[in-house]
Parts: sequence; C-alpha cells; structure tokens
Amino acid sequence: MSPKPSKLVIVAIALTMGLPSVADAQSRRTGAQRAQDQQIAAIPRCTTNLGTITITDGQSSYWRELQLSPPQSLLRVVIQRSGCFTLVDRGSGLSVAQREREMAAGGDLQRGSNIGGGQVRAADYVLVGEIASQNDNAGGSALAGLAGAALGGRAGAIVGGLRTRRQEANTVLSLTSVRTSETVAVTEGYASRSNMSWGAGAAGFGAGALGGGAYENTEIGRIVAASFIQAYTDMVTQLGGLSGNAAAEAPIQTYTVQQPSTLRTAPEGGSVVRALPQGLRVYPTGKREGVWWEVMDDNDNIGWVQNERLAPGT
Repeated sequence: MSPKPSKLVIVAIALTMGLPSVADAQSRRTGAQRAQDQQIAAIPRCTTNLGTITITDGQSSYWRELQLSPPQSLLRVVIQRSGCFTLVDRGSGLSVAQREREMAAGGDLQRGSNIGGGQVRAADYVLVGEIASQNDNAGGSALAGLAGAALGGRAGAIVGGLRTRRQEANTVLSLTSVRTSETVAVTEGYASRSNMSWGAGAAGFGAGALGGGAYENTEIGRIVAASFIQAYTDMVTQLGGLSGNAAAEAPIQTYTVQQPSTLRTAPEGGSVVRALPQGLRVYPTGKREGVWWEVMDDNDNIGWVQNERLAPGT
C-alpha cells in the first residue's frame, strides 16, 4: 500500500493544476487585447524632440459621464511613449516639488541638495484634450451611446435609450504656444466600435499600458483612446516643421525700466535720444554690446540703454 500524499503535496498539485501555461494565456488573448496592442503600436515615434509640453483637460466633462479618468492621464502616456515632446508637470507633481523648494529655502534640506531658483524648465506648449459631443449618430446622440456603453446593464440601456446604434468617440486636441498664446494646431480624432474588433473580456493588459483604468478595461475607454491617438498622430504630422526651439522662435519679451535712464544713439556716450522714465516698456532688438542693449519704445524710438536699468516685463 503506497503512502498517502501529505496535505502540502495535495495543495501544491492543486495550485499547479490551476495555473495556466504561457501557451494557454496566449491562446486566450482576446480581440480587445490585440486591439489595444495595435493602439500602442500606432502611437507615433519622433526622432526629433519638438519642445516641452504640459497637459490640461478641456472644459467639457464628458469623460466623467463615461466613467473615464481625465484625458490628460491617457495623453501623458501617449506623449511619453512617442518621445515627440518633453513633459513638464504642472499638476500634483509640481505641488510636491514646490514643498521641497520651500524646505530648501528654509534651510531644512541637506547641504548640496542643489535645489533653488532658475531650475524649473519652462513649458513651450499647452496641450488641451477634450472628448467632444457628437449629434450625427443615426437614431440618437453619440454622447448618449457613449454613456450607455460606459454604464452598462439596464442603467446603460436607459441612458442610451436603445436608440444609439453604435459606440463612437470624437476627440479634439489643441496646442497653444505659451509665449504667444497662438493656437499652433487643432486636430480631431474619431473611432467607433464598428471599425475595431472586440473580444469578450479585457483582462490581462499590462498595468498602465494606456494610462490605466477604464481606458484599458472598458470598450468605450479603448474607443476613446483610439480616437485620441489618431488626433495626436495627426497633430505630430502637422508639427513636423517645428524646429524644436520654441524659445528662440518666439518674439523677444518686453522689459520695463527700473531706474530712470536715458536712451542713447550709441553705447558708451552716444547722444541722448530721450529720457526713459521708471516703468516705461521697451522692446530689445537683440543687439548687445557688453552691458548695453539696443531697445525700441512704443513710439519706435531706437537707442541703447544699460541692461542693469531694465527688468523682464510680466
């Protein structure tokens, strides 16, 4: 009579029987999972950095009704993967960084921490992402269908009214220059269930592949993600001519006179063009000789002034 297996062996056998092999896991990959792999692969890659960028959400709040996280959580991942821009944080990360800087200013941090003024990198652009409403969906509004898909079940049927025939997402990205406030680009993305393949279930994605949450594990989330990726791809294509040096391309910033001075025809003793009262706004032309800058006033008078008499305008 053979000895009875111990309880430990029985548990080990049970666990082993319950674990799927790698081949089993691959064979059970759903159409939804494959679709998301395609989405990630569709994110454009840039060989040249186009500048620094920060992200904010638009005024519309449809993403809340769809039970999605804010668009910036998805766009942050898309931009990071693309390498087209350098992300600068203007949200919770910056708030924590500011507390570190306050401790540095108060002398609380260790010597050599190298935290101080003039280190924060400026944003060249602000990217605004919005989920736009759409009313051309036959038999009902696109928003109702999107909300119905997100809610699911009977509640979803009530919201969708059973009149919306397809799930779709229309998104808009707009890029604004921080220095000039000009709208550099506006692109629109569109995706629908009809042009994507979905399988049953959505488990098994890599954590945070597209920002986490409902963008990965709900159908409507993946549709919205596809729409944003399309809009971002079109935007990057439009911006292909950017030099990547937005600071150099922007107009020279204004300066104000901090101490009464004089505008002269030449550095080091030129004749006086006019008096420069405190608070006057002037525009540097870009010409410099030592501490002397050539500037122009609002009346198009051009001359030279010592730069220590000036301060950047706000």
